[in-house]
Amino acid sequence: MKHTEKRYPTQALLQSKALAGYQRDFARTLLTKPDYTVQEAKALLDKFFKRGES
Repeated sequence: MKHTEKRYPTQALLQSKALAGYQRDFARTLLTKPDYTVQEAKALLDKFFKRGES
């Protein structure tokens, strides 16, 4: 049986503690789909903000 991550409405993710470290206004413009997993949302935002690069 394949385990799938829970998907959350984008608006709920924007207000969640999981994405609290991101600027909400920018995150709102980047997250254009109706729902994401937490991992998908973070990966998209990290790619845009280039987190982890020096």
